[in-house]
Amino acid sequence: MEKIYKKLIWPLYKTHKHALDALKEILSGNHSILDGLKVEENIKEELMKILKEKLVPQPLKIRADFKLTCYTFEGIEAIKEALLNGEKKGTEKIPIKFAIIGSPLYECSLSAINKEEGIKIMNQALEEVKNSIKAKNGNYLLETKPMVLGEDEKSLSEQLSEAKNKEKNNEEEEEEEIEDENQEGIKANLPQFDANEFKISKDKK
Repeated sequence: MEKIYKKLIWPLYKTHKHALDALKEILSGNHSILDGLKVEENIKEELMKILKEKLVPQPLKIRADFKLTCYTFEGIEAIKEALLNGEKKGTEKIPIKFAIIGSPLYECSLSAINKEEGIKIMNQALEEVKNSIKAKNGNYLLETKPMVLGEDEKSLSEQLSEAKNKEKNNEEEEEEEIEDENQEGIKANLPQFDANEFKISKDKK
């Protein structure tokens, strides 16, 4: 067993964050990982047999939230086109789905065995959505970056909280700016007094 670990498991940590991630990739069909290891063919065959029996890969659900608006004449049609263009970045094995949470907030989701590959495809799709809506003079804002549900649940919650706080701060800053402008307007409308004239008038009295 120790020999197998030295020849097979430990080397996988040099190319992957965790050996388990590498084993999942091998099971999903990426046999090139084994080609770089100095392992006898009979051990490779035995490994594949064990993986198929013990390690059934579970797809990871990856999700990202973003805001999408377009106030031009094309409006809704521009948003639909942007989402359709984003879906085209998906593959046969990893299709991408978009859903509306509550206008203008949308959700992008997909399922993938490999986390890195799934996040990469999702980022490409989101970039396509962004470019498409910008081309129509619309707006795109990423609320939460692509995350694995369950695994990054805490981080996702923190991102949502940060997004809400940021939005709240922006609203407060806008209110302060409006209040400052109103005060400046009031000052501008007040009659202006010359201090010297006021002093002379007072001395005469």
